[in-house]
Order: sequence, then structure tokens, then C-alpha cells
Amino acid sequence: MSGSIRIGNAQAFWGDRSAAAAEMLNLEPELDYLTLDYLAEVSMSILAMQRQLDPELGYARDFVDVIRSLAPYWAAGGHCRVLANAGGLNPAACADACRKTLEHAGCPALRIGIVSGDDVLDELRSAAAAAEFKNLDDGESLADNVDRIVTANAYLGAGPIAQALADGAQIVITGRVADPSLVVAACLHHFGWQESELDRLAGATVAGHLIECGTQVTGGISTDWLNVPDPANTGFPIVEVDDSGNCIVCKPHGTGGRVTAATVREQLVYEIGDPRDYRSPDVCVSFDSLRVEDLGSNRVRVSGAVGHPRPEQYKVSATLRDGYRAAGTLVIVGRDVVRKANRCGEMVLQRVSEAGFEIRDNLIECLGSGACAGSVLCQDSDGDPDVFGEVVLRIAIESETQAAAERFARELMPLITAGPQGTTGYAEGRPRVRPVIRYWPCLIDRDRVTPRVDTLQTDDTFSDDRPPSASATRAKTLLVQGGIASQYCEEESEMTTGMDALTTYASRLGAIAFARSGDKGTSANIGVLLRSDDDWDFLQAWLTADRVSAFLQPLGVQSVERYELKNIGALNFVIRGILQNRLRSDAQGKTLGQLLLEMPLPTERGRTIETEQR
Repeated sequence: MSGSIRIGNAQAFWGDRSAAAAEMLNLEPELDYLTLDYLAEVSMSILAMQRQLDPELGYARDFVDVIRSLAPYWAAGGHCRVLANAGGLNPAACADACRKTLEHAGCPALRIGIVSGDDVLDELRSAAAAAEFKNLDDGESLADNVDRIVTANAYLGAGPIAQALADGAQIVITGRVADPSLVVAACLHHFGWQESELDRLAGATVAGHLIECGTQVTGGISTDWLNVPDPANTGFPIVEVDDSGNCIVCKPHGTGGRVTAATVREQLVYEIGDPRDYRSPDVCVSFDSLRVEDLGSNRVRVSGAVGHPRPEQYKVSATLRDGYRAAGTLVIVGRDVVRKANRCGEMVLQRVSEAGFEIRDNLIECLGSGACAGSVLCQDSDGDPDVFGEVVLRIAIESETQAAAERFARELMPLITAGPQGTTGYAEGRPRVRPVIRYWPCLIDRDRVTPRVDTLQTDDTFSDDRPPSASATRAKTLLVQGGIASQYCEEESEMTTGMDALTTYASRLGAIAFARSGDKGTSANIGVLLRSDDDWDFLQAWLTADRVSAFLQPLGVQSVERYELKNIGALNFVIRGILQNRLRSDAQGKTLGQLLLEMPLPTERGRTIETEQR
């Protein structure tokens, strides 16, 4: 089929803005598909605990509210289809809850597709098979951990979702699927692609990767975030995918944020490993030949993806019970605040130990003194006694028993009267004790996983007496949120790019590059992207894996792998072992990109940049 389809995203994670879907369709009522992503790695364990309390739960209940907000759109004749992995551990119950909501809201009859079969918990729990499963991060066998498994779900691909669409579903609810596969499924159904058309699948996978994290591609968490226009109203992304698999990334007119080559390049390198082998259940993608072209007016074309045959195994996201944890904070103000805070932390841990409780692991952080950076930036960990300041004391612990964690929680608040003068910030009370849920990734053979597709039909409860809904009319560039009307300027692309502020920092890596970081498990990735292609030869020769490893070594780096993407002016670093300490405030490596940008440039290079900027 010729032409292109427009696919939006209005949910990046469970907890994102639930009003975004209705806002998107108010502004873009002719959108073909809307994707919503709810499942982070530990989300399934939270859903498992909910289902233990009530067998009818185990799905993201926020999604039902989103569907309720879209009922007026469908009642007014809107045709956009919704694809979401909100089903979690119980897609059927989620679909039934949506059915009831739509019927109660007075909506025309809709078909809901249900994709399940991703739950492989019984396979992993099998005593005979447990030894076969190895942790992808450290090679640990599952055999010694079988009794602690909470959930195990394979990342399904686009095929079952496309089948549900072919069966006429206007809403498709899945359990665990690969995030980009929601977009790939829409393309499979619309264009009639075959699973052998690898380059097309690769292009759609890249499009899905770009929008799966919502506003991250439209200016959210970008290095130059301070220059993003109207960040409070950042628009969620849209990809216009053509029959070749190439796409144009954009956002609804009249929204805040921005779509530029820079925001797109940043998202391309987010949470990837080897860019020559980006793996999904549908296809393996090479980013080596990708081209990113800024078309202006918040439109960026991405093309040139190359596909290779899909993996022979599914990736599995399993979670294990691993004891208990608690973390609490206090604010300390005055002089010698770092020394005072550390002493407070030691007092608390001493009291827990003297009471006969064993703490498996602990961490004392003085936030505001560079704690997230460890000693990478060489701060004076004792502080300057001649300087008045403040820090947030954060103490985090893990223990095998709930009793030990609860004892820790009771020992923190006495610092209010027994700690140093200037201690405050205790309004939230005692720390909450939580179970530790450990992410445990592995692989499973495809023939051990059987996807299933079901559908259900809602009753038509629509009444013609209802007034027409504004949701299905062409929206103006005026949004009303919280009772405040805001008119947005369409000249966002003419805003500054942040280069005007770089002279102050001319001697650091951030003068010539921007970065994005993050991941899960024990490793993280940092994508470093050049502001100017003229600096490629320098960056390629200077920013080596060994240099990055040495710079970040205080954070516990085991090894560093470097991958080059000259076509988009990027280097991608996979940092092994840097997220082993799960008690850190930055347990998912979100700060690592900003930290690496502080790496000093060679003296001569810094002088050259300063000269160029004068």
C-alpha cells in the first residue's frame, strides 16, 4: 500500500501524563494509530503483587481512565486505533475493564484485541529447565534462584498485534511486548509487509524506538533542555512512516518542546548496545547507515535502516524477590555539613547493628555535594568548614529480613533531636520499607513461547442525542489545561540551540558534544553526539573506551565498550558494572551522560574552542 501512516505516542511509562492521549487526539484527530507504553522492567512485579491481592487485577488501571477519556472521540466518529501494553500480567481483565468503561461512557461498539502468551513463568520455574537460563548481565544460572522468581515475561513481537488489527480490533491490549513492536505492528497491518522484508521492518523498528519514550524525542531530558520552548506543554511525538519504512518525526502543532536533528539523534542512542545489532523480536537493525535530516518546522526525516534476520530467541524480563530496602532523607544546614551528614549516617547504622540486626548493604549520600558523581569530579568529600552550606543526607539500606529494614527506618528520625543543629526536612516521617525486586534478564527459545490473540466486542451504547465532541474536530492551536488558555508560537525551530552558553565551559567535553544515558540491570550506555561534524576526527581519536573507563572508574566500572556511528556523529559507550550498586540515587544511570560531559578537554583543544567562540 502506498502513502504513509501517522503513529503517535502518548505514554512513555506507567505514571506518565494520563491526559496526553486525549490531548493528542484533540490536536490530531486524523491520527491513524496511538501507542501507549506502560511496562518498565519492574512494573510486572508490582502488578504481580496487585494480582496476589485480587486475581482480577495485574494490569495498569490508569489505562482504563485513558480509554474513558477517549470515549467522546470515538463517539464523534474518530477512527484512530490504540495499541498499548497496559495488560501487564492480565490483558484479558484489562480488556474487560475497558469494555465496561466504554459501554458506561456511551460509546459505539468497538472491538478490543487481546495479546497474551508472553508469561513464561512456568517454563523458568521448571526444575529441569532452570539451569538453562543464564542472566544476560553476569551469566548467573537461574537454578539457585528458582524459588525467588516473581514474574517472567518474554518480549513478544509485532506479529500477534498485527493479527489483532487484521481481526478488526480498534484497541489492542497486550502483556509484555517489545516497545518498538507496537509501531512495527501498525506498519505490518497497514502496508501488508511480509516478515522477510527486513529493511522495512528495520525502519519501522527505528521509528518505534524513537517514540517509545514519549517526549524524550521532542525535547524532554535533552542536553539543551533549558532552551526547549514551553516545556510545561511539551508535545508527544508522531512518526509518519512510509512504505519503505523511513519516517518523519514530528509533534502536534501548537505544542511546546521541539523536534530537531539533535533531539532525534539523542533518542537514537538511548539505551542501545551495539548499534550495528540493535535487537528486537521482529528484526535485528543496523544503525550504521541511518541518515537524520532536519526538515525544519519540527520535522526530522530518518532513513536508511538496514535489517537482518530476527534473533532465534526471545528476551525475557524476569524479576526475583531479594530481601527488603528502605531509604530516608534529612536536610542538614550550616558549616561542615558533609562531615555532619556522614556522621549521622554512621550513627544510624551503628544503632541498627548494636540492636542485633544485620544490614546487607548500605549507602550514605550527601546530595548537593556531588554524591551522584562519586569522586569522579574530585569534590572535597569532607567539605569546606569555612563555607556555609546545605546537603540532603540520604541513607539507603538493603537487608535479608523485613525486621532489619524496619529497625533502620525507626532509627533515622531520632536524628531530629540527637543529630547536629540545623537538621530539618523531616516532614515526610519514617522511611517506608519495601521489598527488593531484582531485574533478571535472560533468553528463551521461540518454540517455548506461544502468543495468543483473542478479541471481545463492546456493546453499542452511543446516543445520537449527545452534542458533537470537539475531540473529533480539527483542533486549533489553543489548548486549555487546568483552566488556563495558552497560545503557542510556531517558530520554535528558530530558538537558540544552547551554543550561546558554551563559552563558560569551553574546556569540557560538553563544549563540543551533548549526551544521553540510562539503562537497567548492572550496565548503562552513554551516547555522546557531536554538535559539529568538524570535530569528528578529534572525538574519534581522543574519546577512547580506556579514557572513559578511567574517568568513571570511581563509580565501579568493570569494562567499557565503544561503538562508532559516524553517520550521525556519535560514539556509544556501554559501561559494564556501573549500576551494580542498586542503592544509589541514580540507579538507572540517568546522570552519567551529564557527568561524562564534564570530562576536561586537552588543554590545546580547549584553547582552540575558546578562540573560535570569541
